[in-house]
Amino acid sequence: MKKIVVFLLLVSSLFPSGCTRPKQYADYSRHSCFDRTEIDSATLRNLEVLGRVWGFVKYHHPAFSDDRYDLDFELFELLPLVADTAPAARNEILAQWIDGFGRYKTASEKYEKILASDSVFEHRTDIGWIRDTATLGRELSERLVRLRSADRTAGNRYVSQTYYETYDQWSPNPCFDGEKPYYDLSNPDYGYRLLTVFRFWNMVEYFFPSKYLTDKDWNDVLPEYIRRMAHPTGSYLRETRRMIAELDDNHAQYGGGIFELFGRYRVPLNTGFVEGRLIVVTPDTVPVKSERKAPFQVGDEIVAVEDKPVEYYMAQTREFISCSNGNDVLAATADQILRTKENRPLSIRYRRDGVTRDTLADVTKMPGHFSWNYLWKYHRTFSMLEDSIGYICPDKLSKEEIPEISNGLKKTRGLIIDLRYYPSQDFNEFVSQYIVPDDVKYTVRFTYPDLALPGVFYARDYSYPTYKTEKYNAPIIIMVNEGTQSYGETSVQKIQNNPYTITIGSQSAGANGNISKFTLPRGILGAFSGLGWYYPDGWVVNRQGVKIDHEVRPTLEGVREGRDEVLEAALNLIEANAEEE
Repeated sequence: MKKIVVFLLLVSSLFPSGCTRPKQYADYSRHSCFDRTEIDSATLRNLEVLGRVWGFVKYHHPAFSDDRYDLDFELFELLPLVADTAPAARNEILAQWIDGFGRYKTASEKYEKILASDSVFEHRTDIGWIRDTATLGRELSERLVRLRSADRTAGNRYVSQTYYETYDQWSPNPCFDGEKPYYDLSNPDYGYRLLTVFRFWNMVEYFFPSKYLTDKDWNDVLPEYIRRMAHPTGSYLRETRRMIAELDDNHAQYGGGIFELFGRYRVPLNTGFVEGRLIVVTPDTVPVKSERKAPFQVGDEIVAVEDKPVEYYMAQTREFISCSNGNDVLAATADQILRTKENRPLSIRYRRDGVTRDTLADVTKMPGHFSWNYLWKYHRTFSMLEDSIGYICPDKLSKEEIPEISNGLKKTRGLIIDLRYYPSQDFNEFVSQYIVPDDVKYTVRFTYPDLALPGVFYARDYSYPTYKTEKYNAPIIIMVNEGTQSYGETSVQKIQNNPYTITIGSQSAGANGNISKFTLPRGILGAFSGLGWYYPDGWVVNRQGVKIDHEVRPTLEGVREGRDEVLEAALNLIEANAEEE
């Protein structure tokens, strides 16, 4: 044991804190030289302590403001030393490892002032474990406690604020572009799989503002996936996607998790869950292989695909695809169930008029989501519906159209805004000019991490700019569903500041706040909502969705008749309002 500690100290002495020359490592670019298929409870506990300490040091030590050290390779050096040793020896190795990064200044008063601020959000990471001397020993605990006060003014190479080139502005949500992707790893060994777990778990632990909303206690996720990665029940990709799904955040579907796992080929059939059943919702154009079988019709119920029932695919979605709520699970399942990795027909069992039928349906390459597209009849930026009621579909609204739309609004006695479509950026300007009253103090509240004090988040009320123009003062009906996500949910919140607004439909996606992207070994892409998102009164948008006044869902009868029942409800509400006046 003493020889190991002396060796570590010798290595650290070669690279003192003031030296800017990068530390030299063995070549771990393809192999970590640490592989296991089984771990006992003692090793599991050692690896859990290592994962926590490694992540804490990564985001707290000032030595990582530049590229002198490679924390991935530091982990690979530590793994064989720590995995099977006794707790006391483990703690001594980790304490000496921290000392090897050199001295640093502290800034206790600055951090105490931050924590005393009224703007600090009530939910923050519990770091009480660093004071657990029974587990860590006195020396390691003392080093971690002191590290919490380290002066991190120079920043950290592994986390920073996000810069959006499109808007030429910074956002307070975290950016993790300092991580290495290791694209060439086809089958990562256990060391790399542990790197995946430790990297991801610590990103979320310190910088995910909605961690407190996950179904599973985040402390339980770390040991679970240390164990899973030792002998994965599926592939590395499946275990990684399963882990990302623990976020319960629709934004975490970034990077094409559905396509990676379930394929880029899909039957181009438009389906959705109606009254708890998977239904064909728009006219079919899918060629079938058997001439004896009729093509699909609107209202057909999909019963099974490849001889597996719909419930099987729904369980797959819940396990491997991050979804904020039940509506998201249904939407992801409706897309995933018709996917395959191979360019071959899929066998589909469906039910029509009480009769069960089987057919083979062709697939096509479809890397994007296939979603239920409403209102093909009215899908224009601005339309005049029956009896002087305006309809706006905001997905393609441009600045050039705003004057024409504003003139059209003067001729309407009610307005329907369809936010089941993702709005264009210019739609924001239209809302500010003609919908949101000038005297609105603020419209949203968001939370964001303090990068210098990991695990602490701020809450901020944000007021969107408005214009001194005439505001719309007739009934406004907003239509929402699971397709209302992120900027779409923000748009709903903004419009709801107009006192004439009523929101109808079903639960929105519950995924808002600028996304923070990350890369895990083997180039696996992911993201999470980098800002927590709220109404000013504290209503949580993430997972819960926007506030809805009247729930309206499509029915099987309405789908078969080709009706948009949410639109019908919107029209009826405007009529009812007119009668009351």
